[in-house]
Amino acid sequence: MDTLRAVTDLLIDYAVLFAAILVIAYLLPAGAFQLVMRLAPPASRIQSRPIRPGQVRREVLLSLRAVAIFALYGLGLLMAYRAGWTALDPDWAAWPWWWPAVGFLAAILMHDTWFYWVHRAMHLKRVFGWMHAQHHRSVTPTPWSILAFDVAETIPQFGIFVVLVMLVPMHPAVLGAYLLFDSMVNAAGHCGHEIIPDHQRTHWLLRYTNAVTHHDLHHSRFDCNYAQYFNIWDRVCGTFRDRDAPPARPDRAA
Repeated sequence: MDTLRAVTDLLIDYAVLFAAILVIAYLLPAGAFQLVMRLAPPASRIQSRPIRPGQVRREVLLSLRAVAIFALYGLGLLMAYRAGWTALDPDWAAWPWWWPAVGFLAAILMHDTWFYWVHRAMHLKRVFGWMHAQHHRSVTPTPWSILAFDVAETIPQFGIFVVLVMLVPMHPAVLGAYLLFDSMVNAAGHCGHEIIPDHQRTHWLLRYTNAVTHHDLHHSRFDCNYAQYFNIWDRVCGTFRDRDAPPARPDRAA
C-alpha cells in the first residue's frame, strides 16, 4: 500500500510539473508571440522565406515531447529540493529585500554564458546531427519552435536549471519568474519580426543585447549569434553577425 501511495504521489508530482512547464515555458510565451506575429506590420518581418507546410505541427509535437522530458528531469530536482539538497529557500523572511533581484540577475548572466558555449558546442559537426538538427529544421522559426529539440538536446537545455537550483540561493518563486522571463525572451527570438527599430538597436543601452534579428540570423545562417540574452560572447569570439552581414550556406553547421 505504501508503494502504491508513493507511486501515485510521484505521478501527481509529474503531472503538476508537466502542466506548469507546458504553460509557463511553452503555451504562454509561444501564444503571446504568435499574437505579436499576427499584429506586427509586414515591414518588420525579417525573412522573406515562408514557413514550411507542416512546420508548426512538427514544432509543437517536438516541443510537447521536450516538455514531457523536462518534467521528468524536474521531478528529480523536486526530490532534491524536498531532501534539502538545493540552494532554494521558500522563506521570504530569510532574504534581504534586494536579494531576489540579485539572484535573478545572476541567473541571467550564468545562463547566457552557459547557453553560448553549450549552443556553440552543439553546432560541431560531430554532434549537430543528433543533438541540434531538429531545432534547425525551422530555418524560418516560429514561436512554437522554442522547445523543438532532439532528445539529447534536452539535457544541456535543462542543465542550466540544475546549476542554478544547486548554486544560486533564491526563492522558488524567483526561479519560476526567471523561467517565464527566459521563455518569453526565447519566444521573442523566434517570432520572425524585429520588435526593436534599427535606430534603437544601436543605442548604447541595447547594442550589446540580442535583438530578434540576431537569433533569426542564427536560424538562417547556422554559423553565428549563439548567445541567449547578450551578444558580448559572440563579439568577443568573432561569431556576432548583424542584418547587413553576407549570407552563409543555410546547411552549414559550424
